Amino acid sequence: MRNGLNRALCLVILWGVPAAVWPAPATPSPEAVVDTGANPQPPVSSQVARKELQLLLDDGLKLLSRELVTEGTFYPFAAILGHDQQVRLIGTPRPYREAPPGQAVAALVTKARELAREQRLRAVAFFMDYMATRQDTGFAQPGIRVELNHIDADPMSVFVPYRVTDDKKLRLLTPQYKPGKHVVFQDSD
Repeated sequence: MRNGLNRALCLVILWGVPAAVWPAPATPSPEAVVDTGANPQPPVSSQVARKELQLLLDDGLKLLSRELVTEGTFYPFAAILGHDQQVRLIGTPRPYREAPPGQAVAALVTKARELAREQRLRAVAFFMDYMATRQDTGFAQPGIRVELNHIDADPMSVFVPYRVTDDKKLRLLTPQYKPGKHVVFQDSD
C-alpha cells in the first residue's frame, strides 16, 4: 500500500462511524493535510498527466467502495496528488457533514485551491455520490461523480454508474467521460 494511503483509508472508513464513537482528532479538523510534497516540477506530458489522473480516480474509487456498500452513500472527499507522487485525501470538514453536499464540495475546493496556491499539489479529484437521470430511459441512476483537475492537463468530469449486488459487492458500470471545468488551477468561470 502506498505511503500515506493507510491514513487516507482510515479517514474513509471512519466516515461511516458515528461521530460519538470517533477518537479525539489529533488535528483541529479532518481536512488538515500533512506535507503534500511541495516541490514544483516542470510540466509533464499529457500522457503522464492522464496516468496521474487515472491513479487518483482508481485510488478514490477503491477507498469509497466499502462505505458505499455498507452505508449506501459517502461524504464528498478529494484525493490529491502531491509533487512527491503521493496520493492523500482531504475529508469533508466536520461543520459540513450535515450540510448539503454542495457546501461540502465548496469547502473541499477552497482547501484544494489553497494547496495549489502554495504549490503543494499537481492534481486533484473530487468525489461525490450522485444521482443522475438517464437520458435514454428517464430513470434515476446512482453513480459516483468525479471532477478531475491537473496542473498540466485539461479538466475532466467522470460519472461512474454503480449498483450494489445482493451479496453486498459494488459493481462499477461503464464510466462516462466528458470535458470538465478547472476549479483549482485556473479561475473558474
